[in-house]
Parts: sequence; C-alpha cells; structure tokens
Amino acid sequence: MCGGLNARPWYADGVQTDSREVMPGDLFVALKGEFEDGHSYLADAFARGAVAALVSESVDGFDLGDTRLVHVADTLESLRLMAAEARRRAPAKIIAVTGSAGKTSVVHALRKSLERVDSTHASIKSYNNHVGVPLSLARMTRTSRFGIFELGMSGPGQIRHNTTLVRPHVAVVTGVGAAHTEAFSNVEAIAGAKAEIFEGLADGGVAVINIDHPYAHTLVELAKKTGHEVVTVSVTGDADVRPLRMTEHHNCTCLTAEIAGTPITYKIGQAGREWVQNSLLVLAAVKAAGGDLGHAAMALAALEAEPGRGRTHTLKLPYAQATLLDDSYNANALSMKAALRRLSLVPLSQFGRRIAVLADMRELGDEAKAVYQTLAKDIEKFGVSKIYSFGPEITNVAKRAGVDVVACNSVADGANQLLNDLRDGDAVMVKGANSAGLAKFVELLLEQNNQEIREDATRVAGVANAL
Repeated sequence: MCGGLNARPWYADGVQTDSREVMPGDLFVALKGEFEDGHSYLADAFARGAVAALVSESVDGFDLGDTRLVHVADTLESLRLMAAEARRRAPAKIIAVTGSAGKTSVVHALRKSLERVDSTHASIKSYNNHVGVPLSLARMTRTSRFGIFELGMSGPGQIRHNTTLVRPHVAVVTGVGAAHTEAFSNVEAIAGAKAEIFEGLADGGVAVINIDHPYAHTLVELAKKTGHEVVTVSVTGDADVRPLRMTEHHNCTCLTAEIAGTPITYKIGQAGREWVQNSLLVLAAVKAAGGDLGHAAMALAALEAEPGRGRTHTLKLPYAQATLLDDSYNANALSMKAALRRLSLVPLSQFGRRIAVLADMRELGDEAKAVYQTLAKDIEKFGVSKIYSFGPEITNVAKRAGVDVVACNSVADGANQLLNDLRDGDAVMVKGANSAGLAKFVELLLEQNNQEIREDATRVAGVANAL
C-alpha cells in the first residue's frame, strides 16, 4: 500500500500513532508533528508490543536493517494511503459528520444505532483532524458494513482534504456557529468551509443538513451545486425531517417525527433541544444509509451521553444531594447555549439553584465580543443563579448578567469551594474550553461523591456487625 521497504513479513492487528496507546500486535506509525516526533518514541512503542513501525528517517538505537522497521518517504502520507485502501476494500456505507457543535455526539449515536444491525466502525474520541481521520479510516476492517467518521477543522480547506479520502455516501452537517472564528473572516465563511464535506460525496450521495441556524441557505445551495440529494432537518420549522409532536422532560424527550416521509414515534434517553436535533440528524442519516429506523429508535431510547458530553450524575453528599451535568468537553457559542438550556430543564428543590461552572472559550477571534454578549443574555434567560468562573471573560459575563460569581484560581480550589457551597436540590453544569481542564473539576466532584458513598457503606456495615 505504501511502497515501503521491509525485510520480513509481519501481521498487525491495529494501527497507532501514539506510542502510549500501543497494544501488542499493533503497527506504530511514527509521525512528525509540530511539537513531537514519533520517531523519538520508537523504543516505547516496541516495548509495548508493536510488531512493526513505519519510519521516514533513521533512529538512534535502531539499525537501518532492523526487520521491524518499514521505511517510507512520508509517514503521514503512508497513513493516508492505508486509509484509502481500507476505504476501498470494505463494502461499507460511509457516513461523515461535521458541524460547529454536536459532531461527536451524533457519531456516537449513529454508531449505537447502526451496530444493532450490522458490523459498524466509527471514529473514537475526537479523531477528526488531518491525523485522526486517516487513522480512524485505516482501522476500519474489511468486514465493516457501516463506517462513521467525524470531520473537524480549524481552518479552510481541511474538511475538503479529508472528505475526498473518506468519500462518504451520506454527509451530515450538524450546524454552523462561532467556532474557530479566528481563522475566518466571518461565520458565513465557516459555513462555506463546512460545506466542503459535500465535495467528497460518492455517486448517489445524500447531504443531511440542519437548517436551524442563519447560515443554512449557504449549506443547502452549496450542497445542491454538487448535484447530490439534499435532506433538510429542523426542530422548529418546515423541513424534510421534523418533529410532529414533542414533549420535553429533564431527563428525556418523547416525540413523533417525520423522517423524509416516514413517521416514527420514539424516545431520546437524553434531555435537551440539542438532542432532539441530534436524533433527527441521526434518523435522517440512518435512512439515507439504508439502516433500520426501528433499531435506531431503540438505540436513541437507551442512549447514554459520553463523559464530558452531557452525562448526568447525582452527587450524594452528607449535607446535600445535587444533580451534576458533565459537559466539560470543550465549548463554543452553540454548545454553550445548549448546555445552559439543558441546565434550565433540571428540576430543583425549594431552595435549589442552577449553578454553572464555566471557562473562557477559545479561538473566537473578532467574534468574541458578540459571543460573550449573547452568552450574558442566555445566562439570564435560562435562570442561572451562580457562576464559578475560570477566566476573565466569563467573570465579566457573569457580572454583566447580574449573577453571583466566584472567580476560581485553580480547578482544585474551585471544586472545593463548590463542594462547600452546595445546597440540597442544586443543579450544576460544567462547560468550558478543553485547555481549562474542567474534566478534572468533574473528576474531583465525583471522587468526593464516591468517597462519601464508600464511607456510608462502611458505617452501615459497622452498624450491622454491631447488631
């Protein structure tokens, strides 16, 4: 596949680009990045059980004739060649997903929906860039019948580069908003960059587009220019895929929807308007890919959010029981509003409060001022009582919204302050840029909760033994 030179045959069970994740039997691809060079971690990869490694240069401590080394001119290009071969050999229906928010959640729900029917391969984590996409594609087995891939970007042309590799049968755009705006002149330009996904559609492909945002017309027009079928999705307006009836609860949503001519009644095991939108996108993509809508509906009913993406926990402390919404994986204008809306749906006790733990957003560029002004209005609209802030922008937003604010110096200090502040019946939502490390904030809260549970169990066991 790669035109590499190697002195002996070998067989690999998987492909890795991070030596820390190598499992026995893997092929390690030594990539050269801006800050790290995979060649420096060759010894670690072999120590963890790699059977071979793709390299593009000599490595100290390894003889050029080492039979475990496969010599290529460019390891990243070789990874893309492996990805292209994996795409060619698997008779799979391929779905690609992009958008300013909700990409990973839609990929996760699609995988759960389609794996009930047949062998399904999907991107993991947020493997959606110039390395993650070919790595995910290269891992797809020849027995896969469905493949689901997330395509992200931080600048123009990046989605085009990956969609031509993935060549999806179905391209899904979850929406367009102010994310990575520092690389674009305006949000309209972001919409144009998201529309690059349609350029890679295979013959007879389908574009599935959420139209509940101001830039829908750009996406629809650019999709139609490619000559492919367009399926529109809306939660609130007229579209090919839309709810007919809907009842929202704090922990689920029940609805009847029309999926491009097919009516279906189902339940979503996640609360929030954003999950209604996600579910409609999922069902539209499943239908377009030839999947089973009934199995997809059952998967949506049983859906549990991944850590950091809206998973709900109950904190049971000696002095209070509170609801925790873990939405700590990154943030932009769209996902921040969705998280605040979901917080507003959580029922409170008589004295309960809605508390938001928020960190500054990143890569907003010239849009930053407008985004934070809108955020202040959303904080008021969704009834937030108090904010624990990480960063000067969120602190200023909280003051502008007239909400009590605690400016946190560190994740550990902030978590301790919140634990001491919690009242019975509070609801807490955590959201912010990855660089703020709020996943650790959630981890500290859950550790304290688990410690209390263990201590309670010990006390109960002690009383039982005494009796």
